[in-house]
Amino acid sequence: MDVIPMILTYRIKKPASIKDFLKENNIPLKLIVIEKNKFQIHVGTELKTIEDTIRKGDTVTIAIQNEDVDPKIVPEPIDLDVLYEDEYLLIVNKPLNQAMMISKTQPSGTLANGIARHFEERGLVGRIHFVNRVDKEACGIVVVAKHRFIKFLITENEQHAFRHEHQAILDGVLENKEGTIDLPIGKKNEDAVVREVFLEGEECQTVFRVIQDFSKHTMVRILSETGRAHQIRVHFAYFNLPVVGDPLYNPNRRAKDVMMLYSSKVLFKHPINAQNVDIELAMPDEFRAFVKQAGGAK
Repeated sequence: MDVIPMILTYRIKKPASIKDFLKENNIPLKLIVIEKNKFQIHVGTELKTIEDTIRKGDTVTIAIQNEDVDPKIVPEPIDLDVLYEDEYLLIVNKPLNQAMMISKTQPSGTLANGIARHFEERGLVGRIHFVNRVDKEACGIVVVAKHRFIKFLITENEQHAFRHEHQAILDGVLENKEGTIDLPIGKKNEDAVVREVFLEGEECQTVFRVIQDFSKHTMVRILSETGRAHQIRVHFAYFNLPVVGDPLYNPNRRAKDVMMLYSSKVLFKHPINAQNVDIELAMPDEFRAFVKQAGGAK
């Protein structure tokens, strides 16, 4: 079966040379498919060169090089809760206690295995590029780019302003109703699973705001975070306010407890069509049950 390259489709907003348009949109020439010594750049149905010009209202399509599939990720029939999908992006709701990526200890049953099958069924060829990460014990929104170039546009181009929020319920009452935790974290021992705050760790910030107080707990919205592994969990645990149900950082956790942390919202400008992608997840059932029991809103 012939492999079809990914096609970038742009609606032109202002006149320019194709060369300048490529530069302005961060599209390197080495990424573009070449056939018979010609870059595969079309305006409408006409093949063009980089020296040609484009006008406002033109539709430009650019074929880009495919990536090799990662052979270590075996496609598996795992149900995905798809929140959004187009030619460039897949956004899913990851369930609790599912690892995102394969590892030596978990080579199967991961979100990556399910996405690999999803791609395979749709004839997509390429690697899985996670734009954001969600801990295994947590749940919620995960954004997947279908090509490394799409991920680059979202994460490295400030124009796309990727914003990712979480919600968490903390074990204890947080006095400050909003603030920023600015403490370095990392692993003191490379073989360790847990992270901790220490001077030689990686710099990171967690910006939060209290949503609701309970008698013994606090619900917070994390407005932004640097994206370090376990960052939110470590930062709040450092102040003796661990996430409820956290199996690593909450000494009061019971075996049956669910970790009260989820990826609740993503907002960014689409890397190709420039439309706003704004997805917010309803509070998971486990969270609603906890809030009801704690005396909060039903």
